[in-house]
Amino acid sequence: MSTSFAINPTFCFTLLGSFAIYLWTRPPRAFWLAALALAFGLRVACIRLMGGLGAYYGVRWISWGAFLGIASIIVLAVQVVLAPRSERVSLRRTFFAASVFPLCALLIGYFIPLTIWLRPKTYDAFLLAFDGGLGFQPSFVLGRLLVHHATLWGATTIVYYALPVEVAILYAAYRALPRQPVALLALMLCLMVVGDAQYGIFPAVGPAYAFRESYPLRPPPLAQIAAEPITVPEAPRNCMPSLHLAGALLAWWNSRIWPRWGRVLTFLFLLATAFATLALGEHYLADLVVAFPFSLILQAAWTQNVKFTQTARQSAFWWGWAVTATWLVLLRYFLGIFLISPLVPWGAILATVGGSLWLEGKLSAAIAWGLIHNKIARHT
Repeated sequence: MSTSFAINPTFCFTLLGSFAIYLWTRPPRAFWLAALALAFGLRVACIRLMGGLGAYYGVRWISWGAFLGIASIIVLAVQVVLAPRSERVSLRRTFFAASVFPLCALLIGYFIPLTIWLRPKTYDAFLLAFDGGLGFQPSFVLGRLLVHHATLWGATTIVYYALPVEVAILYAAYRALPRQPVALLALMLCLMVVGDAQYGIFPAVGPAYAFRESYPLRPPPLAQIAAEPITVPEAPRNCMPSLHLAGALLAWWNSRIWPRWGRVLTFLFLLATAFATLALGEHYLADLVVAFPFSLILQAAWTQNVKFTQTARQSAFWWGWAVTATWLVLLRYFLGIFLISPLVPWGAILATVGGSLWLEGKLSAAIAWGLIHNKIARHT
């Protein structure tokens, strides 16, 4: 068994994001070449001394992210020590940004397994019943597309792992702005912390773990789903809401600083992430829907150039809270409302997603006006 720190592909992509943040600062050639050399040395040492790199799809190149990230953090630390005093503040900010995401990932990685002990029962059956009330099981339907296509399955897992790189690149681009409309670093860190805390409120693990004997080939009929808590051993409760979709959604919302092609790429990544979360059996459609109002709460909370007293920001914040809480209560205690007719869950989905996008558009317009107002103020 491998004991390498490169065994976790998500952590590799997180560290690759650290390397991307470092490169965005355009470090002197000697330092980034030193980072590459150190990464190569760490990889060789890992293979020879720690038992290998892991066995996930794409390990030979994804694992490079771990070594490049660790090497860049080490080189950054050296730069902070050697740099003139006038440059240290900027370098320290870069060092913090490059280090904080992997550090949080490590801490959360230790916390998530505790959810198994804290919440031995999960609410997966409630989520499965909701999805069944739509007339079909979305995660089972998409999961069947991957069963006999190993390459498609591998590409889908890569999309599922790769979110940290997109977030890191977006943050690096935000740092170049003279005034940041959204505190992106705080936003993404809050997503990780608050989102993981919310896992304890509505514990769920995903159909691939809760219903592993039937997923994805034999979706249970709706009439046979007993909506009651179930015991799922050895599976982290990290399903409701989908932080993968929430992260990709927040990245898309905040990618307006990029040209159109950048916006298109982030939107395509959002769609690919939604597909991956369902097709891999990690999530239900219900918790993807809840990710929309949950993301809106955080977007409104960390918007900087729109006062909280303004209607656009307050509406987004409080509507996000109300709708997120309503979904959690209805799914747990009033599930029967969604099973009256397929029109009910579909209507709830359209209202939630449509309302979230509409209010985010209002908030985005207020952000854009704030940027224009600040630009005018600087030139008067």
